[in-house]
Amino acid sequence: PMCSSLLASDLAGGATAPPPTLEDLPDEVVDLVGRFALSNSPRDVLRLRCVCSGVRNKCGSVRELAEARRLRWRVSDDWRWRVSNHGRTITVVGRSADVELWATGGLLPRTGASTWAVRVDHSRSNDGNGLWVGVCDTAARCSWGLFLLSGRMRCASQDADGRLDFGAAPPDGYPSGTYKRVLQSGCLARAGAAGAVVEVTLDHDAGSLSFRVNGGGGPQAGA
Repeated sequence: PMCSSLLASDLAGGATAPPPTLEDLPDEVVDLVGRFALSNSPRDVLRLRCVCSGVRNKCGSVRELAEARRLRWRVSDDWRWRVSNHGRTITVVGRSADVELWATGGLLPRTGASTWAVRVDHSRSNDGNGLWVGVCDTAARCSWGLFLLSGRMRCASQDADGRLDFGAAPPDGYPSGTYKRVLQSGCLARAGAAGAVVEVTLDHDAGSLSFRVNGGGGPQAGA
């Protein structure tokens, strides 16, 4: 019906009618557009809301759905760290000499692909040393991550007391990925780790893990 009315207007007046904008569309149509964007990526919903204030108001319910899918740290405040910004920021405030800190987010889907990003606001010596970002099993006992100082993939396990073991074999059916080169060694040490954004993509169907730092390309890091 929208196309027909525009065509009739053109024939009657001889002028080309301006195409409708997103803001001109009915609320329910914009909501459907937002839900379609959400099915592709929550980031697309946030980009859609930046079009104009009218679209932002019409996408309110979809924004709530997108926020519900945002990953958050699943740890409670204690002497080791503080969690703020609605669960999106974790700050180390204390540590033991013999136990590495290990913080996890929520469970990921089993199919499709998941992508998220972690920003490093501060690190000791500003070189990323002691930081690794990646995924772990549901028991939070074995992890696969990018060590920011070395630029290599590492498989690390922890025991019930929180002590790390880099030599333990991963669970049956899982790769080790140990020391596979992902980034040039020391790249964050030279540029400074503060402000670095590490993007992680886990393809659940292909069983692959890949990384990008500061928007740059990165090879597949695990399979």
